[in-house]
Amino acid sequence: MILKQINIINFGQLSNLTFDLPSNNLNLFFGQNEAGKSTTVAFIKQVLFGFYLRSNSSPFFEDYKPLGHVSPMGGSLIFESDDGAKYKLERLWAKGDKTKRGILTVTKDGQKVPESLFYDQIKEIDGDFYADSFIFNQDMLTQVAKLNQEDLLERIYYLGAANSNQLLALRDEFDKKANSLFKKTGKKPEVNQLLKQLEEKRSALTEVNLEFQEYQKLSQELHEKEKNLVQTQKNIKELEEKLAKVNKAEEQLKIYRQIQELVAKEKNIKFDPENYQHAQEIFAQAQNLQVSLKRINQKLSDLTEIKEVDSSKIMALTHKKSELLQWQSNLQMNLQTKKQIQLEQQELLQMNPELKAINDLSDLEFNAIKEEIKNLSQKAEPVETNSNDKIFFVISAIIMIFAVIEIFNNVFIGGLGIVVGLAILIWTYFNSNKIKQEQELALKKKQEKISDFKTKYQLDPNEIDFRNLALARNSYLLDQKKLVSVNEEIKQIIFDFQNLAQEITAVTASECLPEYQVILTKLNSLEEKIHLYQRRQEKLDDLKKEKQSFEQKAKELELKLKADLAKDNINEISEYERRYQEYLEQAKLKVQIKALKDSLSIDYAKLEKLKMPQLEQDKTVIQSENEQKNNELDIQQQAIAQLRVKMKNMADSTQVFEAKQELANTETKFINASKEYLSLLLAEKWISRSLDIASNERFPKMLKSACNYFNLLTGGRYVDLKLDKKLTVVRKDGRKREVRYLSRSTAEQLYFALKLAFVEQIKDQINLPILIDDSFVNFDKQRIGYIEELLNKIGQNNQVLIFTAQEKLSDSLRIKPLTFRKDTANA
Repeated sequence: MILKQINIINFGQLSNLTFDLPSNNLNLFFGQNEAGKSTTVAFIKQVLFGFYLRSNSSPFFEDYKPLGHVSPMGGSLIFESDDGAKYKLERLWAKGDKTKRGILTVTKDGQKVPESLFYDQIKEIDGDFYADSFIFNQDMLTQVAKLNQEDLLERIYYLGAANSNQLLALRDEFDKKANSLFKKTGKKPEVNQLLKQLEEKRSALTEVNLEFQEYQKLSQELHEKEKNLVQTQKNIKELEEKLAKVNKAEEQLKIYRQIQELVAKEKNIKFDPENYQHAQEIFAQAQNLQVSLKRINQKLSDLTEIKEVDSSKIMALTHKKSELLQWQSNLQMNLQTKKQIQLEQQELLQMNPELKAINDLSDLEFNAIKEEIKNLSQKAEPVETNSNDKIFFVISAIIMIFAVIEIFNNVFIGGLGIVVGLAILIWTYFNSNKIKQEQELALKKKQEKISDFKTKYQLDPNEIDFRNLALARNSYLLDQKKLVSVNEEIKQIIFDFQNLAQEITAVTASECLPEYQVILTKLNSLEEKIHLYQRRQEKLDDLKKEKQSFEQKAKELELKLKADLAKDNINEISEYERRYQEYLEQAKLKVQIKALKDSLSIDYAKLEKLKMPQLEQDKTVIQSENEQKNNELDIQQQAIAQLRVKMKNMADSTQVFEAKQELANTETKFINASKEYLSLLLAEKWISRSLDIASNERFPKMLKSACNYFNLLTGGRYVDLKLDKKLTVVRKDGRKREVRYLSRSTAEQLYFALKLAFVEQIKDQINLPILIDDSFVNFDKQRIGYIEELLNKIGQNNQVLIFTAQEKLSDSLRIKPLTFRKDTANA
């Protein structure tokens, strides 16, 4: 079987990793420590033979738990058989699967087939055989290093047998167990102890048998005494029964006499229970009515003690509460209006300060001022001097210009024009000065009038907007009229407050201030007072009606009660109560008589014949006989107790049986332990003989291949192996040396060579990949070259998978390695 592909889904720290193996002979896996090399070796072995998910300890290459957050665990291997068929082995395990080995699926050329179709081709070997024969790793070297020289030689001799390591370990275990069971001179082994126990048990059984014979004699005597004891107890029981009958007769006689006494007390009472019950109910109702009437009378008394009030006057005052509220509302509104008017007047005075000077004037005076201001504020009509002067100045200028121009043509006309122009200019100048003087005089007079006006009215006619001032004056005077009206209303409201306060003072006889809040509080108090008075009156009327109703009911109940009392000829309810008690006593008496009669078990005829003195005499005789029998019983019980004490200290049949049983159990244990010892001894001998036979059959055939491998591993120092009576090695110089004289490292190399030879020997029946996991780390650098040649030779017969972290070994093999990368690990 050639391994073609390794596909790891999840295993240990590796996830989603696939290796396609390029060679049918030698394949190299290279990676640093902890890269996943040993994990891959364990993966190949476990996919072939099952996961190792048990809780007990396991070899290191088995102990790969599934990752907590990764599922499923496992993957697949693809093998190619000699006939070219491809087998795919897929083994998976997920949390919750019942199997701990994983679920295996085998396909051949893509078709699912039974598992046996693959495993028949490798002779149904198990995982231990594969690990022992085909896996070379540090664990194997560690196990070899732990062996002493003698055990190592023994393993070398038996390498020709399949599973020799397991068989040797099993043989040693059988030998150890056999020695723990029996030794000729030993004391602690189980078989030795059981032999000693057999002697002790047989001696103890003899002593117990002697005691048992004496025990049987005492047992017979005990039986006779117990028989007499039973008869005595029977006699005592009969006497006690007789005594009980006498005691019962006495009790019955006492009861009979008690019945006679009670019968003598019986009387015939005329009493109707139903009528009595009815009378009691009526009486109870009457009592309840009296209690209610008393309560009502008390309430009436409490209510009549309340002082009367003049309700009509108070109600008349309370009706004015709405008027008071209206007055207060009007007062607040008028005060607000007054405040608003005053604010408006202040605003008018602020905006028109001139109002202060004219507010107190009459309309006639105001109109006179109006006319005077109108006259003072008019501007004087301007004399058209400026414009006329300008015209004359222009005319004179034009004439003079034309005259100057004309003077060159006509001196006379030109001179005349200049004279005329100058005359006009002079006249215009003097006329303008005259008009200006007149205007200045008129302006001065006007200024004097304005000054007089300011002094008189404190007003500046030039700055007054008389129209706005007149409007402001009208508004101010209108507000003044409103203010007078509001003040009148306020005065009237205050007057109403005073009148109402006086009325309240008269009714309540306590002073009431003419203030709104005081008056309102007084009215509320009066209103509450009148309400209380009205409720009292209503309650008083209700109580009077209720009292009248209860009194009527009380009269009716009294009549009914008298009628019920008359039925039994009784005048008072207390007398009826006494008769009821007598009735109860007679009823109780009848119940007692009936109970006593029911308790009698002897008929009246016999009881009449019984006499108390005779019963007491019979009782004395029986008690005397009973006391005598009890004394006899005590003596018999004491004798029996003494016999039982003697017998208790002797061996009875149970102890004899237990002694025999203990002897039988010890004999059985001895037989079983002896059988186990002999079977272990036989198994040890049989395994040793089987190893001898198996090794002798295959070992000679392995020597030739082992010689070549041993020669390569030792660098040519040893050239041959000889098997006569003992295994010897031949050195390069021809000298022979027994295996037991080899050095430790050379003996390990011989073991390694023989193991490889064994794999080569069985390749025709079991051909699986050899897995070498850093097994050469203990070899020195000089032997790397030997190992290269050795691996190439092994690869000629078997497919070899080498897992190493040694770069020199990887380089020396000169093949492209399959590498482990960090990014392929899914921790």
